[in-house]
Amino acid sequence: MKSTTDRASAYLARMPASISGQGGDAAAFRAALALVRGFDLSEQEALPLLSHWNKDCRPPWRENDLRHKLRCAARSTDVPAGCLLEAEWPPGGQNTHGAKGKDKPCRSNKPDRSNRSHQTHSSSQNAEEPQSPQTPAEDRAWLREKWPEFHPLTHADIRTVAELRGIYPDAVDLAHRHGFLRVAEVQAQRCLIIQEDTFAQARRLDGQPLVKADGTPIKARNLPGSQGAFIGQSWLGKTTHVLLVEGAIGLIEGLAAMLRVDTPHAWSILAATSASSRFARDAGLLERLRGREVYIIPDADEPGMNAASSWLADLQAAGVYAIAHLMPKPCKDLGDVLHLPEAERQPILDGLFFTRK
Repeated sequence: MKSTTDRASAYLARMPASISGQGGDAAAFRAALALVRGFDLSEQEALPLLSHWNKDCRPPWRENDLRHKLRCAARSTDVPAGCLLEAEWPPGGQNTHGAKGKDKPCRSNKPDRSNRSHQTHSSSQNAEEPQSPQTPAEDRAWLREKWPEFHPLTHADIRTVAELRGIYPDAVDLAHRHGFLRVAEVQAQRCLIIQEDTFAQARRLDGQPLVKADGTPIKARNLPGSQGAFIGQSWLGKTTHVLLVEGAIGLIEGLAAMLRVDTPHAWSILAATSASSRFARDAGLLERLRGREVYIIPDADEPGMNAASSWLADLQAAGVYAIAHLMPKPCKDLGDVLHLPEAERQPILDGLFFTRK
């Protein structure tokens, strides 16, 4: 298992740099807060990590200033100490690490997910498709104006999502800080909102299903007027490697996987909003992917395989280096891999992120 400082370092590497004139002071304080409060590190433990992060800041902070940030952050009560750590994982005391767990099947090592049919993200029967691109643009815009008000996640919300998905809280918190996660009331229920630009998907925070207009249970509901084939694009930046996964919730799972490895490459996560997402609906994205390496993780079902074939063909036709990785049986998706015992999980994740042409 990675040490606390290793996890904190990986987390910090994905936080925005401090840029003068662009909220740089607040960004530096948030970085310090994550280290000494979120990961409960001492000033001595946190300073080398913050100094390394500081190299990308413009202009870089002086060491005395970094120490001051850490001391101020340590006195803050806004963030509970150790909130990015998990003392017992998974909930209920199940041991998912070590040799004993290696012989257990993948699904028996997960937290209790008896309602998994409402939580996984590959089945089209359990997720509404994005708004049809034939719907008039003005109608979609009008529908989006009716969306409920989005709010930031609380620390309790972050822990709830982490426990529901069976991942560490740092991945949820990082996705939240970059604006991909919010909460809102949908169908009179408090819901997690996975969103970017004109796309927003709701999932109940208690793990129970929402319902369609006809009363049919549905694990995730795209808000009316939602439009978007791929989310995570605002995080592409100058990354050289891209992990393409299926399902909006895959954005969090891909990030959780990325934080579990020490990869030499700059990665970002791109999530297709459904298995029916196609680059034809977002041709500009293909141009943005030129010069990068794209690694596709399809869900292990027929829609997932068909989607991967389409994405692979489009990417290669556009001159983008792209390959697909199949999930090891009996895992259906990346979420299943994250629940494997560490001895089984880590080689799979290393194989994804330590790629070579």
